Amino acid sequence: MQANWFLTSRSLVLSIILHLILGAVLIFSFEFSPKPTPPPKPIVNIVKASAVDKKQVELELKRLKKQDDEKIAKEIKRQKDLDKKADDAKKKRLAEEKKLKDIKKKKEQETKKRKKEEARIKKLEKEKKELEKKTKLEQEKKKKVEEETKKIEAEKKRQKAEQKKKEEEEKRNEQEKALQDQLDAELEAEQQERDLTTIQKYQALIIRAVENNFNQLNLPEGLSCVILIRMLEGGKVVEASIVTSSGNDLFDTRAQKSVYLASPLPVPEEIRLFDKMRNIRFTFEP
Repeated sequence: MQANWFLTSRSLVLSIILHLILGAVLIFSFEFSPKPTPPPKPIVNIVKASAVDKKQVELELKRLKKQDDEKIAKEIKRQKDLDKKADDAKKKRLAEEKKLKDIKKKKEQETKKRKKEEARIKKLEKEKKELEKKTKLEQEKKKKVEEETKKIEAEKKRQKAEQKKKEEEEKRNEQEKALQDQLDAELEAEQQERDLTTIQKYQALIIRAVENNFNQLNLPEGLSCVILIRMLEGGKVVEASIVTSSGNDLFDTRAQKSVYLASPLPVPEEIRLFDKMRNIRFTFEP
């Protein structure tokens, strides 16, 4: 691009200089030439001389332009040759760089492969040493096992005798435990029966207390509902909810109200028994 600009500028300068030279020649030929002494020539000759001079100037201009064009063509060709050489040099340099990179890569791969092989050999040597060490330990262990075997056999005989004695003792203990468990179960069953009787008694007292506070006025007979009561220690009611409705809202509402009116409800003083009936559910049918 710089070469083309240089050639264009050069052509323009040469053209300007050529025009200036021709202009000066014409000026000097008309103004500073000595006047002819002979009689004036016919006008036709002057016109012809002027035409000849103009033609020569045009021919000279064409010749100069041709020379300039030839120079420009040569310069363009030289520049193309230079560009081609530069491009070839660049390609050659890139090829050399690629070759160097390939050599470097190959060298790195060979180094990596060599290190890997060294590591593998080192690992094999380590495994060999460990195997030798393991073999030696196994031999020592085998010898020790043989020595211990005799001790173990003697110990087995002693333990067998102790085991027999222990089994007989465990059998006796199991029989005693079975008898004790049976006794405890019977006692527990009796206790549960007594607890159930006591709880049923207090449930009956609670139902009676609720019925005593129930308003039966203007209600049809034969209605019933299931009530869930939650209490604190001492029988204080904290919640009374209808689990199964009677179908009559007034009956259900009065049933709930009668529970709260009967609070605190009769409950056993023993916490163990109270915990069993802290939440009770019963069918209310006054």
